[in-house]
Amino acid sequence: MSYQNAIWDFDGTLYDTYPVMMTALSQVYRDHQVAVDQSHLYQAIKQNSIKRELQMLAQQTNVSFEQLDREYHELEHQLQQTPQPYPGAAAILKQISAHGQNFLLTHRDDAAEKFLAAHGLADYFTEIVTSQSGFARKPAPDSLNDLCDRYQLDKTKTVMIGDRALDIEAGINAHVATAYFDVDRLPITVQPTITITQLSALGKYFLN
Repeated sequence: MSYQNAIWDFDGTLYDTYPVMMTALSQVYRDHQVAVDQSHLYQAIKQNSIKRELQMLAQQTNVSFEQLDREYHELEHQLQQTPQPYPGAAAILKQISAHGQNFLLTHRDDAAEKFLAAHGLADYFTEIVTSQSGFARKPAPDSLNDLCDRYQLDKTKTVMIGDRALDIEAGINAHVATAYFDVDRLPITVQPTITITQLSALGKYFLN
């Protein structure tokens, strides 16, 4: 199957932002005197979400989720200054944009566009949808369906690309193809259309 359009996740898919995210999240745990198992925590946020882990931490500490979420995002924003794209990101974005369209769908705020621009990648995207766009979070399909409707994307030629189960679930819920970027070789509970371990492997699925 050959695809034309790609809807990308950002963190852990296009950019290797997890080291700093882990540093910030671990610090929040330590600030509230909760022991951290780095390996377990990393797998938990990859297979679920940081939001879920903070909700569980709130139950453990009797500190509100809203406060913990604010602490995490303020710290992550301070530390996440120069994230790097994964190898092959620029090449596959260029390949797709030559005959199709790239879209970004991220839970991150507008900093995602700033990071893309720093590496000359922002212009490969037709639209960038962030946490500030007002859509329900993935795995809800609302944002994907909106992009497909407004840009008249053929869903049989469109693929959602992400590194977590919720990205794949969002694609399945929107009835588009899905590509799981399994950079850490972690199993997930849903079945993607495609599984890759490096971004360059996507090239054969976007042959023109």
